[in-house]
This record gives sequence, structure tokens and C-alpha cells, in this order.
Amino acid sequence: MTSPSISSNRDAERGGVPGSTPTVPRLDHRTGQEASWWLVAAVLLAVTVLYTAIWYAVSVRWGPLFALGAALAAATGGLVQLTLVLNLALLLVIVVGLVGWLGGLRFADLSLTREDLRVGVVVTVGAWLTMQAVGVVSLLIQGGPVVVNGYWAAANALAVVGLLVAQLFGNALYEEVVFRAFLLDQVRHKLARYVPTLTPRQLLVVAVLVSQSAFVLVHVPSRLVEYQPAAVPGSLVMVFVMGVLLATLYVRTGNLFVAVGLHAFVNTPTMVFGSPTIGILTAIALVVLLATVWPWAERRVGDRARATTAA
Repeated sequence: MTSPSISSNRDAERGGVPGSTPTVPRLDHRTGQEASWWLVAAVLLAVTVLYTAIWYAVSVRWGPLFALGAALAAATGGLVQLTLVLNLALLLVIVVGLVGWLGGLRFADLSLTREDLRVGVVVTVGAWLTMQAVGVVSLLIQGGPVVVNGYWAAANALAVVGLLVAQLFGNALYEEVVFRAFLLDQVRHKLARYVPTLTPRQLLVVAVLVSQSAFVLVHVPSRLVEYQPAAVPGSLVMVFVMGVLLATLYVRTGNLFVAVGLHAFVNTPTMVFGSPTIGILTAIALVVLLATVWPWAERRVGDRARATTAA
């Protein structure tokens, strides 16, 4: 059942009347169904156990896992990679099985709708083109030739695309659904129910901080495998910062697919021109920019539509 506190705050979050200025950070998507405590706990437990198992297998270089990855890459020219398959399995088990089948939540409760998908695709493509344009400008500023990055020629182009596919349809999609669409919303529901004195702004801030702290904790196994011990704390801080930024983007746009696209580019910028670092920095800048201007742009579009209808 949807929390009464969240439902009653929905108008306030959107400014109360059409065209008005929102007074608090807003969650514009359709507020999803509240899940039971057992489901939230089960999701967190499943995520922790499965992540730990996967990264343990990676750390000991478990033969069957790497053989599967090599076979998939060979059969598809690198387009289908192990990262994609593992995250699709996590989506199937945790999102479809646990959250959907056992928990009874619908795709719409997780902000997975066709309307949002269309907007998300447009924004994602636009963001990627912007990153390439910034890459070209960076090369011109450095006085070097504008040439295609060497890894497109040195590696199989399908393998390069496969890295991005693994993010868009695997890792980034999975993490956004679980830690933004599901966990952030559920923490917000629980806070509204059990701490009714919190304002809408406080609900959002606390929900973001709590949900993204969980996002950091499940990344500990991967950081212990991939990083030297001295680098682990700094890496986890960066995970938290990016989690908060992506959660804020989701909150401000109300569109999970926009967050998925930018998340994918932060992980795998797939730059045709310019360095990957330029691509990552541009993607982060776009996260901040979109989170800042999206509500204003949305109001402008709504005002023009109403003016056209009235005329």
C-alpha cells in the first residue's frame, strides 16, 4: 500500500499547482507501491550474498566463470560479455523473481515505463553525442589531430560496443533499479510511515543518504579484489558520491532511464574522440547539469503546452 505521507506530499513536491515552483527536491515519477520489511531485507541480503559470491569467484579466478566469459566473447565477437550475463542474472533473480514475483511490485513501481524509456533513450543518445563533441574540442585545444581513438582499431569494435552494452543492459540498469528505484523509494516510504515529523525535503535527503550507503557497502567486495588496500577507502568514497549524484538525478528528473544512461557512461564512456577521462568528466558534468535544469525545463515545456492549448 502506498504510504499516505508520500501521497499527501506529492502536490507539495510539485509546487502544488501547475506551473508553480517546487519548494523541495521532488520525486516526479509515479511513487511506487510500498514493500514489506521482509522484502526490503530479503533484497539487501540477496544483493550482498550474490555480489560477494561473484567477486569471490573473480578473486580466485574460478575456471568455469572465466570459461563462460571467454566462450561468450568468442561466439559474439565480444558483443556479449560476462558482465552483461552476470548482471542480467541478478536482474532476473532479484528484480523479476524477488521484487516482482514474490514481492508483488510491478515494473511501474520501479519507474520502468515505456514513456520514461522514450525520454531516456533520447537523453542518453544526446549525452553520448555531447561527450564526443567535448572530446573533439579537447583534442583541438591540445593542438593535436582529431582522430578516432586507437582502441577502436586495435580491438574488435564489437568488443568496445560490448562494454557499453554490458552497462546499459546489465550493470548500470541493475544498480539503478535496485539502489535508486527500489531501495531509495522504500526507505522514503518507511521514513514517511514511521517518522511522520520529517518534511518532504528531509525525507528525500535521508532516503538518498541511507540507500546510497547501502550502495557503497555492496561494493566493498569488488574494491577489495580490484584495488590495493590503501586505495579502497578513497574508491568507496567516490562510489558514495556517484551514488548520491545519480540518486539526485533520478529524484530531479523522475526518470530512471536517464540515470541508467549517465551511469553507463561514467563507467564506460566509449569515446570515439578524446580520452576516456574527458568522457567520464563530461558524463559527471551532465549528471549535475540535468539534475539542476530538468525541473525548470519541464515547467517551461508545460507552460508552453498550456498556453498553446488555451490559444
